[in-house]
Amino acid sequence: MSSRKGSLLALRDRDSAPSPATAEPEGRAAAPIAASTGPGTASSPVAPSRQGKKAMTGYFSPEMSFAMHMTARKHSMSLQDAMAEAFNDWLRKMGESPVGK
Repeated sequence: MSSRKGSLLALRDRDSAPSPATAEPEGRAAAPIAASTGPGTASSPVAPSRQGKKAMTGYFSPEMSFAMHMTARKHSMSLQDAMAEAFNDWLRKMGESPVGK
């Protein structure tokens, strides 16, 4: 097995409970992502593909995470595109208009 951080096999074999040192206290949000300091900045901390977008995070079981990653890969999709499709389907189900990516 590869020891590469972030591999799907490592994700599948990971313990389901986070270690106390890395667990977030209940109800506490993660620190926000730093925004660009402005147009003349030599190195922007925000990737061009993320400009104008807002992060949405959630905590899921290792099984759900593995299934989503594998299914997205099986269908030649990014996880972000698969999640956008799922969110748009849910919006339709709730009677709202889908909003795209």
